[in-house]
Amino acid sequence: MSGMELVIRLPLGPMQPRRLLDVIPRIPPQEVGGNPLRWLEGVTWEPWPCRALVADDEASCDRESGFTVVPHACEAALTQTPFRISDAMKASTLDLDFPTVEAYLGARYSMQISATFASELLSGTASGGMSLSSEATAPNGAAFGVAATPVWNAMSILEEEIAERLQGQVGFIHVPPGMLVQAVSECALTLDPTGWWRTPAGNVVISDAGYMNPPPPTNEAVSSTGEDWLYASGPVWYEATAPMLVGQGSQTMLMTRNTFEQYIAGYGILVFDPCPVTAVLASYNIEDETP
Repeated sequence: MSGMELVIRLPLGPMQPRRLLDVIPRIPPQEVGGNPLRWLEGVTWEPWPCRALVADDEASCDRESGFTVVPHACEAALTQTPFRISDAMKASTLDLDFPTVEAYLGARYSMQISATFASELLSGTASGGMSLSSEATAPNGAAFGVAATPVWNAMSILEEEIAERLQGQVGFIHVPPGMLVQAVSECALTLDPTGWWRTPAGNVVISDAGYMNPPPPTNEAVSSTGEDWLYASGPVWYEATAPMLVGQGSQTMLMTRNTFEQYIAGYGILVFDPCPVTAVLASYNIEDETP
């Protein structure tokens, strides 16, 4: 009957598995000095160098005569700044009450938080600091500026570059959702016991809604239709606050209109070493033989 329909609110649907925040760990608690929110002022660290151990034919153990390896100095310290994540909703007091709007904003926040972090990891737009696109350097197998290469070749190039730069440590390959199906079918990706996608070399492949339309590396061209940038990195860590409701009740009400606004906000930070970060422009055309 008209005017008698049951008014409902759709429940939160299931979330996709293996999103960015499902895979990368939080910053270790011991690194925040007993105060879990110190990272809100930013964090500074000394990066691990991308340098292999030296093998030579020297037999002597005398440091003065036997060692010819050139010592490396400490890497320059890096600093990363946090960013804010926020959302807001406007409603009429005749239609919705405060708890309903608060629950709605909280559900949206939990549903989309990983995509927000993933987008920030690629772009660095909100933090103004390091991002994968700002730090990526070209791999040996595909100079920046060359034509896009099929995903199977792009993944093999990234696998080799991870091996060269990390010398056996597990790396991450960040794949847009539209390219994941090709990466799985063309590159022998498998699900490990944790439920993560892994390459034959053991590197972790992450696909997240926030990786859609990935930005290009600094000073490089935006990808064309049928192409996307694939990024690889070393380990990535993050930290985040719980979402907070900002301004409640009469603080946000417009009394003359019986409307109110409710805001929700939280803070996050992403930390990684820039040395292993690289990228390849990949094509969705798997028949393309361009190396």
